[in-house]
Amino acid sequence: MANVEQYLLDEGYEKFKEAYRLSDIESKNDPEEEPYRSKYKSREILKQLHEKISDLRDENESKDDLEKTKIRLGLLEYLIGVNYLDTEEMSSGEEHIKKCMDLLESHKLDIKACNLVQNAYNQLGILWTTRRQPDTALSYLQRSEDLYKQFKQEVGNAPWKLSELFQPERTKDVEKLDKEREANFESTYTHTLYYLAQVYAKVDQTEKAAVYCHDTLRRQLDTDQFDPLDWMLNAATLSQYYITQGEFRYARHCLASANFMLSEVMSTPPEDEAEREKVDKAKADLERCWSKYCLALMELSRERLMDEVGDMDEELRRTRVEEETKEETDGKNEREEMRGKKEGNTVGTGDHNQDQADGATNLNGNDIGNKDKTKIDLKFNLEVTKYEELVTDQYLLIFSDAREVFLKAQSWLNSAKELYSLDDWCSDYVEIIQDQSKLFKVLAFFEPDFERQCKMHKRRIDMLSDVLKELNPQFYLLVCRQLMYELAETYSSMLDLKLAIIEASGDPPTQHAVKKVNQLIRQSLEKYNAYIDSLRDPKKQLPDKFAEDDVRPALIAKFCTGRLYSKLIDPDPVERLRNMSSSLECYKFIVDYCKRNPEAVEKVKSEHGLCVEMATLLPAKMERLRESTAEL
Repeated sequence: MANVEQYLLDEGYEKFKEAYRLSDIESKNDPEEEPYRSKYKSREILKQLHEKISDLRDENESKDDLEKTKIRLGLLEYLIGVNYLDTEEMSSGEEHIKKCMDLLESHKLDIKACNLVQNAYNQLGILWTTRRQPDTALSYLQRSEDLYKQFKQEVGNAPWKLSELFQPERTKDVEKLDKEREANFESTYTHTLYYLAQVYAKVDQTEKAAVYCHDTLRRQLDTDQFDPLDWMLNAATLSQYYITQGEFRYARHCLASANFMLSEVMSTPPEDEAEREKVDKAKADLERCWSKYCLALMELSRERLMDEVGDMDEELRRTRVEEETKEETDGKNEREEMRGKKEGNTVGTGDHNQDQADGATNLNGNDIGNKDKTKIDLKFNLEVTKYEELVTDQYLLIFSDAREVFLKAQSWLNSAKELYSLDDWCSDYVEIIQDQSKLFKVLAFFEPDFERQCKMHKRRIDMLSDVLKELNPQFYLLVCRQLMYELAETYSSMLDLKLAIIEASGDPPTQHAVKKVNQLIRQSLEKYNAYIDSLRDPKKQLPDKFAEDDVRPALIAKFCTGRLYSKLIDPDPVERLRNMSSSLECYKFIVDYCKRNPEAVEKVKSEHGLCVEMATLLPAKMERLRESTAEL
């Protein structure tokens, strides 16, 4: 060990510092034609150090000295491996990092080696993530997480930093050094959690991904080690998970925290133009996340209200049944009671029913209790009240509630459009317009007045049509299909409202009303047919089998088209027959398609049943119309 220590004192420590300088500092200034020049130089120095220390190692030295030399060799293997990864030589990088792990696996709880092994696990986790094998990546990252917890539990304090293995021993401020080690150990663990959050998302364990992401953000705040814009975007992204879970309280808190961080950044705007653009984009992205929150809150509120109406209808039905049966059972109970008295018996069902009721109460109570126990405070240590007060986190009940949320969402989206313009960010711009359309669609649900609902849908049609006109289907075919489909549905929604207005009036439809109804039907048909035509091959033929993602939309489009033809109002029997024939053609298309592709039935189960029925009934109805026309 004396030989190794002497070599390090003479030149080894300086060589190690030079290797670090080349890799982490000088490499940033390498020319484009030689992007890894400094990395290569650093690698050669590390290899020389490894070779020299291996040659000087003396097996007769003390156990402690041998172990320290072994850990140093492990560190050099790790750094050489990372160097290979930095120069995109993945296999060589993996080989050297695994050599490090083989050397130190039995020393992973050693105070000098633990942080090194922790970093090695993390690097292999990253490597296998880039290879798109998240399960393998997950196994390495979980080992890193377990190592941190095991060291904390069994050893305590914090292990050495990597750089300490190649620094001369000298009198140090022990308290300061312990704090540095602790900060470094915790930082490495925070990185582990960050990588785990990403990998859990890749293996579809979204709940775990959210938990690890939240823990990462919290730890970054606590240690004040984070990039504000990155932290902001990660918090905004986390909010989207809570939205999918209906946890609007926590979703709003994440967005408010992101807003807080953005305001901190914008309080001292960066001078560099590229950095300013980065901040502007982050602001627009956060505004879009806020709008997604508003849209989801409105949609879920609508679903809850619809479910409550359904529950009320079911409760009303049950009450009526109970009232009807009560009269029948009262007489029967009286007769049973009289018979029991005569026979000297009593009806003893009360206790049993009570036991059943108690059992149900206990079971439900346990479920609720367990849920409460697992609920943890997911808020960050930030004062974000003023941002949380921008929009509610409570479910919406009436139009005024929904309108308030709607207006906030629209203002955020309009602001985001200042960056995401159609010319520069076409796909993003279209998505913003689609979100604005959805906001109008949900707001219309809360509006009790049919005429005002129609105006909202008209706004949707205008904005969607304007975008569709600007898009070239050759380059944006999928987006054009989405817009065509949504336009068809919107025209159909307006049609239903117009028919409801006519029905509510109690009078026969005027000529103007009939004209408007037929116009809406034809506009909806035009968009549905445009969507269906977009699925045709170059020979203008529809495929025998649609692509998996197109099966349900295509068949539903045909189904809606069939129903729309049947709603056309025309006094001419010939035209009515023609419309009925068009309806029949649509229904038969679905029936025939499902015969050729039986697996498609599950995708349109209820619609398929109706199509089979209509394909049978319509021909007879058409024949009766022909006969009545012939008689005239």
